Amino acid sequence: MLLSTRRRALVAGALALLFVIPLPVLSETKIAEPLSMQVAKRGDEKVTQTIETDHFSVTFSEQGARILEFKNKDKAYPRRDGANIVIPGTEIFLAPYLGATGTAQYVGGNLGAMMYAAFSFSKEETQDTVKIKASAPVVLVADKNKIDATFIKEFVFLKRSPYFKFSVEIQSNSSVKLQNLMLYALPMIGPKPENQGNFRDYHHYTDQGKVEFAYAGGGGGFGCGGSTTSEKISKGPTDFFGSSSRFLILNMQPLFATRSASITPEQRNADTKQLLQAQALHVNMGDIIVEKSKPARFEFIGYMGPKFDENTFPNDDARKVMPDLGKFNKNYFSKSFDFGITEPIRDIIVSALTLLYKLIPNYGVGIILIALLLKLAFFPLNQKQAEAMKRMGELQPKIKELNEKYKNNPQEKQRRMMELYKVHKVNPVSGCLPMLIQLPVFIAMYSAFSDAYDLWKSPFIPGWIPDLSQPDHVFSLPATWPYVGGFAVHLLPVVMTLSQYFQTKLTPTSGDENQRKIMLLMPFMMLFLFYAMPSGVVLYWTVQNALSIAQQVYTNKKNAKAAVKA
Repeated sequence: MLLSTRRRALVAGALALLFVIPLPVLSETKIAEPLSMQVAKRGDEKVTQTIETDHFSVTFSEQGARILEFKNKDKAYPRRDGANIVIPGTEIFLAPYLGATGTAQYVGGNLGAMMYAAFSFSKEETQDTVKIKASAPVVLVADKNKIDATFIKEFVFLKRSPYFKFSVEIQSNSSVKLQNLMLYALPMIGPKPENQGNFRDYHHYTDQGKVEFAYAGGGGGFGCGGSTTSEKISKGPTDFFGSSSRFLILNMQPLFATRSASITPEQRNADTKQLLQAQALHVNMGDIIVEKSKPARFEFIGYMGPKFDENTFPNDDARKVMPDLGKFNKNYFSKSFDFGITEPIRDIIVSALTLLYKLIPNYGVGIILIALLLKLAFFPLNQKQAEAMKRMGELQPKIKELNEKYKNNPQEKQRRMMELYKVHKVNPVSGCLPMLIQLPVFIAMYSAFSDAYDLWKSPFIPGWIPDLSQPDHVFSLPATWPYVGGFAVHLLPVVMTLSQYFQTKLTPTSGDENQRKIMLLMPFMMLFLFYAMPSGVVLYWTVQNALSIAQQVYTNKKNAKAAVKA
C-alpha cells in the first residue's frame, strides 16, 4: 500500500514538472539552397550517339550530351542534303546550370561543369519516334553540405516530321531549392556561309508578347539593328525562342512558365579578332524546389528546318504522335522568320520563282524572267517618270530665271514656281512617285533573292555562278600580295555597275550639273554596296539595269521624233 502511494506521488510530480518546465521545440528543417555544382568526371567528346529521321540526323557527344551535328536532310535538293547547322565551336549544349543573378552569369563554373560533364546514353525507338536519354550524376554544394543529384536530358524526335521534344529532369537525394535555374539554350546556328559578308544570323525571343531580335556578326540588312554588343535581358517570361541563319531556323517553345531570357554577345580577341564565344541565348527557368520523391521536369517542343510558312504549325500526323505540338504558337513561329514588313510581297515572288523553276529548272533564268515581268508591269509608271523628268528639264531655264529674280523674296518665288508648274502641267513630285511605289517591291526582292531557301546552293552558270545565294567568284588574288592578298574578284557586280552607269548617262536630268555628277557617281557607290551580296540579288539588279537601258533608248527616240514633228 505504501509502495503504491509512493508511485502515485512520483507520477504526479513528473506530470507537474512536464507542465511547468517547457520541452525544447524541434525546429523545421531548412531546405538546402546550393550555389555551386560539381560533376564526377569530364566526358569524352569522341564518344557519340547518332539518331536518324527523314528530316535530319543528330549526333550527340558524351561530353555534356551536346549536339555535335544537326544535319539537314533534303532529298529534294541534293546539294543541301547533309548541311550541318552546328558551327564548329558553337555546339548545341542545352545545358542546365545554376545562375547567380537570374541573368546569364554563373557561379563556380556551374555552366562549365554541365557543358563538359560525362553523360550516359540510352536509346529507344518506336514506329514513329526515336528517343535519346542522357543522364549525369551531379553534386550540389550548399555551404558544407553535398547533395547527390542526377541531371537528365531527353530528346524525342519524330521520324517523319521536323519537330522534336526536349526535356530537362532533375532528381535529388534530398530536398533542395535551386535558385535561378538557367538553361544555356542556343548558340548561333549555321550553316556558316562561305562569304563572311553574308551573315544574317540572329536570336529571337518573346518579351511581353512581342518577338525581339538580336543580330550577330554583320547585322541583318534592311531595317535591322545590327549586332548585339551588350547583354540583352527580357522584362518578363519568354514563351518562345530560337536561333536562325539565312535559310534554316531552330525554334523552341517552353511548356511551362519561364522567368526571363537573356542574350550574351559574342566575344572576340581584341588583337586577332578571333571568335572566343559565340552570341548565345540563356533561359531563366526560375527558382525550383526539387523534392526527394518528386523530380523537377521542364519540357520544350521544338522545330529545326527551312523557313517555310507551311512548317509554322505541325500537321495532323505529327500532332497525333506528339499531342503537345498542338501548342506551338503559329504567330510567334511565323514572326521569327523576320522577313520584314514586305513579307507578303516576298512570298509572292518566291512562289513565282518556284513556279518558273518547274517550267525551266534554273533559278537564275527564273530571276531574269521575274525581272522582265516586273519591268513590264511597271512600264507605264516608269514612262510617266521619264516624261515628268523630261518636262522638268525643259523648264529649268525658266526655273533658274525665277530663282535669280526672286532670290530675296522666297514667298513670291514659291508662288511663281507653282504658277509655272500649273501652266505647263508639271508636278515636281511625279518623278519620285513611281520610285516610291516600287520601293517595297525592291526590298521584298532583296529578301527573296538573298534568303530564299530555294536559292541555297542553286547554280546559274556552272563555273561562274555555282550558288545564287553567294557572290560569284572569278578568282582570288594571291595571298602573298601585300594589302590585297586573298581578295576575291567578283565579276557580276562590275557588270551591274557598268550597266547602271550607262543607264544613268542615258537618263535626262533636271539640268543641274552638280546633280548630274552625283548621279554618275551613284553606280560606283552601288558597286561598294553590292560587291559581296548574293549573286541572285546582283543578277536581278543587272537585268533591271539592262531593261531600263532598253526602255530609256525607246523613250529618247520617241521624244526625238515628237520634237521633229513639233
